[in-house]
Amino acid sequence: MKLPPELDFLSSIFVDPKDFYRKASWLLSEFSAADWEYTFNYDEPRSINWKVLLDDGSLLTEDKNKLLLEGFKYYLTSCAENVSSGFNRNNEIRGQWRCFQRSCHIIDFLLIRSKRYQLASYGLAGLTTGNLIEILQAIASSTSAAESVYNWSHRLSLFCLNLLERTDKHLIFKTLKEHPHISLITSDQLDDDTLGLPQELIPKIRAALFLNKFYYNKLKDGRFQPNTILLSQEIYPETIYGKSQPKPAKSILFFSNDFDRFTKEFRSVSLTTGSHEKIRDATFATYRSSLYRLGVLHELSLPAPCVEALIESKNFLPDLSVTGRFRSLPSEMVFMAIRQAIEFHLDYGELLIKAFCRVALECRKRKTPPQSLTNDEVQTMVGTKLRNFGVRLLSLSIHAKNEGTLFSTFKGERTDYFQQLRSNYGLYELIAIYIGGVQLTTGVLMARRVSELCHLHTANCLDVTEQWLLFRNAKSTRHLFGFRREEARPIEPIVADMVKTLIRMQKILCRIGYIDKLQTLFSVPDFRGGPALKECTAYVYNRNLDIFCDYFETPRNSAGERYYFRQHQIRRFFAMLFFYCGSFSKLETLQWMLGHTDPIHVYRYITESTDGAVLASAKAHYVAEQLHYGDVENYQALADLLKQRHGSDDFSLIDTDDLEDHIQDLVSEGWIEIEPEFFTDHQKIKFKVVARLINTKVTA
Repeated sequence: MKLPPELDFLSSIFVDPKDFYRKASWLLSEFSAADWEYTFNYDEPRSINWKVLLDDGSLLTEDKNKLLLEGFKYYLTSCAENVSSGFNRNNEIRGQWRCFQRSCHIIDFLLIRSKRYQLASYGLAGLTTGNLIEILQAIASSTSAAESVYNWSHRLSLFCLNLLERTDKHLIFKTLKEHPHISLITSDQLDDDTLGLPQELIPKIRAALFLNKFYYNKLKDGRFQPNTILLSQEIYPETIYGKSQPKPAKSILFFSNDFDRFTKEFRSVSLTTGSHEKIRDATFATYRSSLYRLGVLHELSLPAPCVEALIESKNFLPDLSVTGRFRSLPSEMVFMAIRQAIEFHLDYGELLIKAFCRVALECRKRKTPPQSLTNDEVQTMVGTKLRNFGVRLLSLSIHAKNEGTLFSTFKGERTDYFQQLRSNYGLYELIAIYIGGVQLTTGVLMARRVSELCHLHTANCLDVTEQWLLFRNAKSTRHLFGFRREEARPIEPIVADMVKTLIRMQKILCRIGYIDKLQTLFSVPDFRGGPALKECTAYVYNRNLDIFCDYFETPRNSAGERYYFRQHQIRRFFAMLFFYCGSFSKLETLQWMLGHTDPIHVYRYITESTDGAVLASAKAHYVAEQLHYGDVENYQALADLLKQRHGSDDFSLIDTDDLEDHIQDLVSEGWIEIEPEFFTDHQKIKFKVVARLINTKVTA
């Protein structure tokens, strides 16, 4: 139909859908091609190869599978149709890419399980309501598509065992002999292991991966890390998308000649209340919509799941309750850690920085690395106060003879190492402890994400007044073409003093030529004695916190596990500080942390700086601690509700973490709300935290 010019905007309505969906803005190839090239503003086009095997051994591109192939292709080209055009062009492309990615995940899910769904025999029309709901349940089971769609950990484990079986045993033995660091397994790697491979096989598996060239060339930080794209190509040949996409690298397979055998004295207390976290409601809804999009094939007269099955799947909602809430840290533990960090800064911060700068200057004069210094020389350089404090050598990871000959670059036995750590033997370890304390104090009082703190740069982290911390918000890239929005937040004088100490250190190191340029704020000396600072990565950031916790011996639980701080736990304590400062007059020492500002303004600042989940957890944990320590009178309605549900009113017998979980459940179910209630007396504005009952037995 020929439309007049003024009605051109209606022309798409009269186009044959099969013709309309044969093109997409991202598709560079002909629709009928067996190999597609596509781009979402990539530097180079990427490809999809439709020639994959189905469960009967035939290729998807064979004539017998023509309808199935066309169904997949049309499903993919239609996936991003009707994406909101209210954003600018860049955001529109980003939205299309997300739709494309979700649709590829669903296609791959079906192809990987081709035998289960008998795709070669029945195609997409054979998918039942149960099949569609099964797909949605699997996708909802994890926040990671690598696990929910591709079963990455399990498939990788099987591949590693098969590769080990196929690889020449003599070559493996030779490789382990020539590269002994491949056999080094750190305690952190064991703690984080999700592959479940026998520990005694890990070195051999690494050697097999190394021999078969499944590792990247040595990375900048000296690590060897598996190339997950190469592994995916081997593990998922039946997919169109997953075989060319990176997957989460498993740290148990990393190795390096710069790794420590251990970085923590004890195993860590579990960070979450569950083994994993399910997908978020909003993300699940987008996948459910993508699956429902299979219905477009009916419009094209192609085989598809029946309409009734699609409608039932669209209405399906699995249990998406959070199974992996992050545990809150006991408040008195964090208070004590803050005190220790501040006292350590006041007593030794300046001394440690000056000592390190003297070591760096002497090494520059000699044109030798720090590891060449003898222990006697180090003791002379650090000065009398640090020598009396216990400093005996440069680093506990270096064992040097008095004449300066390096004979070992690895730590000794675990017991000896941590005994020497707490005896203040190592200068570099003390500096890492100090920086860990700065991280802790900054993290508590600023409540920023770990990525934001890791990327704080010495050159521009403070404003000209030195009273504001400048950072790039980790969740502010929308409408900014992927760039983070720079924000400024006021900092307490003690934090500013700590930060300026680290800035001063790097400026001196830069001036004497020890480093070429200023680096990230929390960079630390190389424990191996190299003439450089280690840039602050997530690994370095957490290692600094770990060594701080081991040095000050943070408490352990009944299982002997130590509380090692992590920023996602620390940042919720920022909100808890507010509740404690307002509720306990005996905690005057905390008042300086929030100043004498109107508490209403402070709370507004907290709600603006802290996301809802973190703030809700802080509220629940605060009330849980009050009940646990006997303050039932101020929370009587909540106490009665908990007793009714759990049959006990002696909350001192219930772990605060368990109490927090129960309280969060009551909040999420709409029974109670926890808020500060502000009032004014003859002195000033005050507040108390109340747990208000907003539901009743009748409405329940």
